[in-house]
Amino acid sequence: MPDIQTALSNALNNQLKNTINDWEKDDMQTTQTNTQSKSTRFFDITNNVTRATFDYVKHRPNETSAEICVAMERLGYKSSSVGSLLAQFAKQGLAERDDRGRYITIVPEYRPLKAKKKEVKVVAKPVEVKRKYEKKSQGIAALQPEPTPAPAPKRFVTLVRTKSPDDILKDMTVFQARELYDYLKKMFGG
Repeated sequence: MPDIQTALSNALNNQLKNTINDWEKDDMQTTQTNTQSKSTRFFDITNNVTRATFDYVKHRPNETSAEICVAMERLGYKSSSVGSLLAQFAKQGLAERDDRGRYITIVPEYRPLKAKKKEVKVVAKPVEVKRKYEKKSQGIAALQPEPTPAPAPKRFVTLVRTKSPDDILKDMTVFQARELYDYLKKMFGG
């Protein structure tokens, strides 16, 4: 009968071997999973109008846009959507259109269409520059200052029909009364 120390060391060795074997199995499974995950897709493929249109063009090359739209409409898709997708395929390099309007696919497998980023155009508004002084090429006339327009006559008194002329003149100074007199004289032509 083996002693306790030998029995424990044998038990530990067996357990250690089993643990190492489990680790190796886990490592092998992880590497297999990693190689598989590289080829897997991150989203499910759906059969939408874009994919169906691409597959139709791929399997039936050299058909015109009108023929493709009619055939896809029979399958339940809108012909306007199909026509738009054909133009997008041509713009983004998935399909090619020849001079007769027939489509063929260029790439072997469908890939989702890329949305184009909208460019924001910044348009600068023209700014009017007002010049205070313009050069005059008239000799001595250029040295003379330009006449300034006469200011509009000032109205100091507002007449209200409820006031009598004595009430209006009572609150005025002599200078204001004189201005009123001159103004009324101009107004009535006297």
